[in-house]
Amino acid sequence: MKIFIYGIGKKEQPVAEQWANEHGIDIAFTDQELNTQTVHLAKGADGISFQQMTAVHDEEIYQVMAENNIHLLSTRSAGIDGLSMNYLKKYHINACNVPVYSPRAIAEHALTLTMMLLRQIPRLLQREQQQDFTLDGLIGREIHELTVGVIGTGHIGLVTAELFKALGATVIAYDKYPKKDIESILTYRASLEDVAQEADILTLHTPYFPENHHLINEAILKKMKPDALLINTARGPLVDTQALIQALKTGEIAGAGLDTLEDEMLFVNKTRAEQKELNPYIEELLALDTVVVSPHIAFYTLQASKILMESSLNSLYTLYTTGTSEALIQV
Repeated sequence: MKIFIYGIGKKEQPVAEQWANEHGIDIAFTDQELNTQTVHLAKGADGISFQQMTAVHDEEIYQVMAENNIHLLSTRSAGIDGLSMNYLKKYHINACNVPVYSPRAIAEHALTLTMMLLRQIPRLLQREQQQDFTLDGLIGREIHELTVGVIGTGHIGLVTAELFKALGATVIAYDKYPKKDIESILTYRASLEDVAQEADILTLHTPYFPENHHLINEAILKKMKPDALLINTARGPLVDTQALIQALKTGEIAGAGLDTLEDEMLFVNKTRAEQKELNPYIEELLALDTVVVSPHIAFYTLQASKILMESSLNSLYTLYTTGTSEALIQV
């Protein structure tokens, strides 16, 4: 068996090479993304593993894979919105994801963004560039006095709730499918609107589907407290970014920590020179001293990247040898 790996980082190469040696599998790799210009690099492979911000929605990619008899595909992510279910089915390609890798990595980043905003770090850093070290406007808040609203209580959302609870926060949540026996960690509310009205910090941990596009919209933002914070380490399109910018500028909410952003593929993992088209929101957001933007790196820890790589390769190997995998995506 041979596996071709796209979007590999320097820290991931030793992990992939060790896995290949242990399993007697041939691998080849590139740091480039999987797209119509690079799909030919995988010719001769039996399966492809990839990780990138850009969606793999172009039919030509799937067509070339099928023509080269590559019918196994694995995304090194939990999210599957970057794949085309229609083309997977049309070209008889079995795909898998990594449903669970390191919930704590994302949860800790959500906490980090929150702490930065609570202690006015974006404003402090902007002033620091001007050698302005006055204290006015830098007063912070302590988490143990606040209510945290968690939207989505899957693996990541629940760990996030546990972290905030451990720091003394009151944790409330909304999920279409509430979990049982977690009353010691959080208390469910009946709706997203209820959580938005009550929370001092609203943190998103739900997958993206077309039906929850702009889940956080103008109406929800208007229900939030004027000193509330919005944290998004889930998916960019969950938030109506233009409505968020307006809410921040008018003081409807106090701040936002965004690890994911609409149209993020235009800037994530790219230098300014490499950005052929500027993200329509990024400059306006970065100009605000109440916003922290990180380039979709909540998942990006040594532990998580190792798990993602090994799980992706294991799924491809299992698919190749048995025809199925626990991580197989149903299309």
